[in-house]
Amino acid sequence: RQHFVLSHPLPVGALEVTVSLADAMRPAEVVTTDESGDDEESGYPFAGLGRNLPAPDNPQGMIMYGFCGAIVIVVLSLFLSSFQGLHATKFALTRNAATGVVNFGSTYHGGRNFIGFWNNYLEFPADLQSIEWLDGTPPYNKPTRDLSPMQVRTSDGLMVKLGLVTQYQINKEHLSDIYRTFKLDIEGYFISNLRSQIQETIAQFRATELYENRIMVADSLMKMCQDVCKADLKGYLTCWRIDLLEVGLDQKIEDANIREQVEKQKQKTEMMIQQASLIRAESEVIEADYARLITVVDGNATAQAYSLTQEAVANALNAEQLARAEALAIIQSKVTSGTLKMTTAQQLQYLEKLTLIENPGGGMVYGDFNSASVFMPKSEL
Repeated sequence: RQHFVLSHPLPVGALEVTVSLADAMRPAEVVTTDESGDDEESGYPFAGLGRNLPAPDNPQGMIMYGFCGAIVIVVLSLFLSSFQGLHATKFALTRNAATGVVNFGSTYHGGRNFIGFWNNYLEFPADLQSIEWLDGTPPYNKPTRDLSPMQVRTSDGLMVKLGLVTQYQINKEHLSDIYRTFKLDIEGYFISNLRSQIQETIAQFRATELYENRIMVADSLMKMCQDVCKADLKGYLTCWRIDLLEVGLDQKIEDANIREQVEKQKQKTEMMIQQASLIRAESEVIEADYARLITVVDGNATAQAYSLTQEAVANALNAEQLARAEALAIIQSKVTSGTLKMTTAQQLQYLEKLTLIENPGGGMVYGDFNSASVFMPKSEL
């Protein structure tokens, strides 16, 4: 016994009925409906599926079912194929695959979009694009246009080989204008304009300035790249950066430049030595001047100290003499005989005896105020 499956689109849903080939080939029984609209009992396997559907054993009915199913499959396939994916690093316009007409009304950036099965994408890069004028191949996997180093003539007539890297980005809002003007090859037009402008820019510098004034050269190249994108390409691109990586000259010129640089370094070294000697001499002059000031200050301080010391000694001696004079005056006024005061000779005798009483073993100077004698013990002679 062989079996097969019949499927038919009905409002009640798709039903699958499995019957034997022998049962399917039996004459169809008539399905009648009572006044209430309910299906009567019958031996027909499709009872209740529809009142006006042809029987499956009818070849025309089978053809209709197959045709309807094919239409549904085709429509569903076309609907699903209308959703087409676009890489996240791509911009795109759509083009009719049959007529070739491009739709400039909508631009797309990555994702899956409903564009119709009859359309396809015209893709443009959305990320940074690099153009390299360098020897060798790029060591990294990035969207890079690899070109040979550029030969350019400088303002002093020398031919130099430049290694440059430029990065740019397409502006999405100008995608339609880009395709109208350049189709898909805007990069080629950009390279052509950029190359000519680089030659004009480098021609304004001498060969030595390309490596001595790198910052000034880099600023000029960046301004030039931005002007190319704004003026020549009408703002369709944005110049992200441009770098001068290599400057190559003829070997003879390189040797001459090396010798020149060595001589310049020697001159700078000698100038620095001279400056160091000048600074050292100025330092010695300053040191001598400060030493002189220190000597002057030290001499003034010593003189003032000596003057103060001598003044203090003189004041002390004066005070001592005054004290002695006051002591003698007190003695003369206190030691009296009635109203009579001691004479000078009597004062000397008084002091001599007072000294002998207070310090019998010590030395003594005695005499009048105009002459004096020294009395000393025999042990001290």
